Amino acid sequence: MSFPPDDIERLVTKIAAILRSRKENLAISEAACGGLLSAYIVTVPGASNFYIGGKLVYSLRQRLKLSGCTDEEISSYVGPSEQVALRLARTAKYELGSTYVLSETGFAGPSKDLHLSDSDSKSTATASDAEVGTVYLGLCGPTGEVSCMRNTGSKVRASNMVEFARLGLQFLLDQLERIESTES
Repeated sequence: MSFPPDDIERLVTKIAAILRSRKENLAISEAACGGLLSAYIVTVPGASNFYIGGKLVYSLRQRLKLSGCTDEEISSYVGPSEQVALRLARTAKYELGSTYVLSETGFAGPSKDLHLSDSDSKSTATASDAEVGTVYLGLCGPTGEVSCMRNTGSKVRASNMVEFARLGLQFLLDQLERIESTES
């Protein structure tokens, strides 16, 4: 097995070419992928000329706090959504100052436990109706914001993480190509 897989290498090579040709850059806000998106992006030689970095805050409570959620919003949080993905992208764009931010959040599995309750918390949060294998993707850039939801149909955590990253990169490429076609 090679890293990255051939299909991922094709995606990141195309993404890099578009961003470099337009002298734009990218940051990533990751959750359920656990760093795979960034790992895939930096396999491109010279990635530092278009990839400024990203953030991976795996603890949900900390990720929500760093995205500007109040304690009340955290205690009523019901799980990943397109709105959450966009909020993560917006926050990272503000913090990192990149042209684009790709964000992802979802349920990789094996459960949908939000892990928000602790000894000091009165959280009553329960997970949304989304199934394990659901990922929400967000992109924030100079022409606006766009988001989507995808489902892998799998309950296998590692497989979902890999597929979430592939889906995120494909979503990013599709949006960059769409923007490029409207500018030509």
